[in-house]
Amino acid sequence: MISVYIHTPFCIKKCRYCDFYSVPFNDSLTERYIEALGKEWEIYRRGDPTLTKQSIHTIYIGGGTPSLLSIDTWEKLDEVLFSKIDKSEAKEWSVECNPESFTIEKAEMYADSGVTRLTFGIQSLNPRELSICGRAHSAERALEVLNCKILADKFRSIGVDLIYNLPGQTLETLDSTLSTILSIPVIKHISAYELTVADYTPFGRHRQKLSIPSEELSVEMYELINKRCSEIGMSQYEVSNYAFAGHESIHNKAYWSHQSYIGLGASAHSYIHPKRWSNIADAEDYISRISTNKRPIDFEEILGAYELASEIIFLGLRSADGVDENEFKSITNLELCNDSRETKLLKYVDSGLLEKHGRRWIPTSKGMLFADMMARELMPD
Repeated sequence: MISVYIHTPFCIKKCRYCDFYSVPFNDSLTERYIEALGKEWEIYRRGDPTLTKQSIHTIYIGGGTPSLLSIDTWEKLDEVLFSKIDKSEAKEWSVECNPESFTIEKAEMYADSGVTRLTFGIQSLNPRELSICGRAHSAERALEVLNCKILADKFRSIGVDLIYNLPGQTLETLDSTLSTILSIPVIKHISAYELTVADYTPFGRHRQKLSIPSEELSVEMYELINKRCSEIGMSQYEVSNYAFAGHESIHNKAYWSHQSYIGLGASAHSYIHPKRWSNIADAEDYISRISTNKRPIDFEEILGAYELASEIIFLGLRSADGVDENEFKSITNLELCNDSRETKLLKYVDSGLLEKHGRRWIPTSKGMLFADMMARELMPD
């Protein structure tokens, strides 16, 4: 089984916090880019037919803003790419949407293609916070979209992305956004990400002028999100992700558990054990290389046992699945509980950061808050 990620880098404008690769929407560039996506899949098919003949586990179309693609462009993407992928055994097909570019007609088109899950980039419902972030939609438009009847009628699952720790954000404004979002019956999944300020973003360049909440307030925001989601029956299955039972992101869980995936498009990443690689983060260069039947690779590496061990620990301690000793050994051929690590693991159990269930070490909600610290201390020598 293999998962497929498709990167569509086009945006109306760049949000001030965003460090993902994106470019301004352009009809000509978009048309050439769509053609290149189909050709990239063909390059994989010719290079390793067994790879592209594997059953597709999940499909995820991210960005950028995939919902910017017009109906005609989506139909072209279906012709050059989707029609070449066997989706008969796919467990999930997700598309990222933004409120300003979402339409009922596009939703019908997604559903007709086989899409099962939509996730909306909302980030906040506070007008001031939306303005500071540089979001293109209003709170009113976001709520109009999330209350569309077609979402419940046509899709198995609907998710929402939020950001906390925004400049000037308070517990009260966050709670207001959460209360409204969680009251909408169609929403089955919440991704709540703590703001990360990257140096080369507008936020990063004006870091000193931003009133970022304190570390203490950020922890209170994290705890508030946990509390509000728990109150309505959503479980925290990863440090930033909450869902009702059966609505967890299967695609993201494939990443976290080191399952194979292929990324198509500029800046997309791929992993086929033991190799990982990424595409160049330049749409024009990506198209140019694809046109000459070259793989648009920017970086690739073979993961050794210690690199894999480090990643399994890091990702596992951020997830409700935790780290299983047997799985760790089968992938890395190393022992999770060597003398030094077992002592540390038991210390985390005593301090309420971990729980031990058989041979599996699972972080508590409090432990997920300290996942990065624990991972650093547990990294292989």
